[in-house]
Amino acid sequence: AGAAAARALGLSADAAPERWRAEAPVNFSWPIFPHPKGKDFVDFDEDLQVADIVNATRIGYRDVQLVKRYSTVGMGPSQGRHSALPTARLVAWATQRNISETGVTTARPPFVAEKLAHVAGRAFDPYRQTPMHIRHVQAGAKMMPAGIWQRPAYYGAVKDREACMQAEALHVRNKVGIIDVSTLGGLDVRGPDAAELLNRLYTFAFIKQPVGRSRYALMTNEHGVVIDDGVCARFAEQHFYVTATTSGVDRIYQQMLKWNAQWRLDVDITNVTAAICAVNVAGPDSRKVLELLCSDLDLSASAFPYLGVRQGTVAGIAARLLRVGFVGELGYEIHVPARHGLALWDALISAGEAFDIRPFGVETQRLLRLEKGHVIISQDTDGMTHPAEIDMGWAVSRNKPFFVGRRSVDILEAQSLKRKLVGFSLPKDSAQPLEGHLVLNGPDISGSVTSCEYSASLGKIIGLAYAGIDQSTPGQRIPIRVEGGVTVQAEVVALPFFDPENQRQEL
Repeated sequence: AGAAAARALGLSADAAPERWRAEAPVNFSWPIFPHPKGKDFVDFDEDLQVADIVNATRIGYRDVQLVKRYSTVGMGPSQGRHSALPTARLVAWATQRNISETGVTTARPPFVAEKLAHVAGRAFDPYRQTPMHIRHVQAGAKMMPAGIWQRPAYYGAVKDREACMQAEALHVRNKVGIIDVSTLGGLDVRGPDAAELLNRLYTFAFIKQPVGRSRYALMTNEHGVVIDDGVCARFAEQHFYVTATTSGVDRIYQQMLKWNAQWRLDVDITNVTAAICAVNVAGPDSRKVLELLCSDLDLSASAFPYLGVRQGTVAGIAARLLRVGFVGELGYEIHVPARHGLALWDALISAGEAFDIRPFGVETQRLLRLEKGHVIISQDTDGMTHPAEIDMGWAVSRNKPFFVGRRSVDILEAQSLKRKLVGFSLPKDSAQPLEGHLVLNGPDISGSVTSCEYSASLGKIIGLAYAGIDQSTPGQRIPIRVEGGVTVQAEVVALPFFDPENQRQEL
């Protein structure tokens, strides 16, 4: 072609050469730069090397499509866009053919390489806000994700996180605080067999649970592993209202539907999480605040005791009220239709001004519950935790014949414990362990820290950690390796850290 072009321009040119033909099927060696140790990768998605492709042809897979299916080359995220041609060249070389004879496999989208910027692009996760979200933003809350929800972590600047948390916690302990707990899962269980369903699903007994009372509800799976907890409130003989963890409610709802499909009980199960919102008013003055807005219920300790549940009105809004003690103080959870959530929040803030009410966030709530030694499922538990390891034996009924996981729980409890969740404390000026830091037992790892914070109420660092069973006696010292490879000697402490007689929540 070059000679013809030269002649067309009137330039001298030699006679046109004969058409060039490659002596070898491939026009250059493959791989171009062999790895000194022979690890020449062809497909980085499927972790395949030259030897894998060549071996496929030696076994008898001469067709490139069969090589693909035998070796899985080109079946990863790139769908062959970076491995198809090298594979064809290797098959051609190994079978003494050319690429035209072997062909290439069919490539599928994406047709060009994915950029890391695309992989790191904005997420498409579900995103929800509670009805009171605007009030949290107006109050200067630092928002945080909790499952698919946005929740206030604390109120104040990020640089003042620790000070904000401690101030909010002390305010709840000494006066009154309010927190948005709308993200808690809510499940309405109604029907003649409602009590029977819950009795089979949860470890506690619910058949004889009195109307107007709530009960802690712990759930295990078939392996005896703790998977969720909440509160089960009985508002009528055939009506239970069950709360579940924010991130676990969808899974628990599915579990209820799955098991009832097998048991075929006469019961109706409804996920009302999106239909109902809730706030928790907690602290020594919480009853005084609520008395200003609730005129149709007797809120006295004798008429509405700890763990009692009532239906009434708050600020003229129909509400379900639960006396609960997750933060260890006199407190009321108020559950109302979601459309009235903002009005309820405003009414409680207005009524509480006389008592210096103050909102507090999720991280403050977690500090308060840590002071009470209350576990958070999936933070203080893992995929192997059974009730005995977290001292939840009291929440397992020994009198009923069955609940999901009963057989496994019995087997696990019959075995010697190898680890246990313990409370520990350190002096205020000690290096503070973080979640995940290791608990040591000599040269071995015996556990890890699950929760740890400084408590202004107690004046020391407190936390929960898994430790060896021989390290779980209160008064013992357990070594914890913290940042920088430093090891601190924490003291094992009996739980709860704060108000061990639980007198404050039963006021």
